[in-house]
Amino acid sequence: MADVVKIKVWIPNQQALNDVLSKARVSMECGSPSRDESGNFIITLYGSKAEAKKITALKYRHEVDEKFGDMLEKRQKEVSKTDRFKGGKVKPEGLGVKK
Repeated sequence: MADVVKIKVWIPNQQALNDVLSKARVSMECGSPSRDESGNFIITLYGSKAEAKKITALKYRHEVDEKFGDMLEKRQKEVSKTDRFKGGKVKPEGLGVKK
């Protein structure tokens, strides 16, 4: 998990996005990308440090958060490891309304 980095890339168009995504095996953040004041799209990618190097070698503006994987590991430790449904003996409760 510590090998995961977060990469922000500023790209001008769809062709540039295709170029970026074809150069490295990365995952793209859900949702539509935002735009900066100059009209470039800002996309967020997640991948290994080796894949991030491939992205940073391209001509596009970028920011890399190499500590992102460490933050993920820290946050994962906050998640409970207990089985709140006790192996299926406890019925799940939700916010849904039954009709």
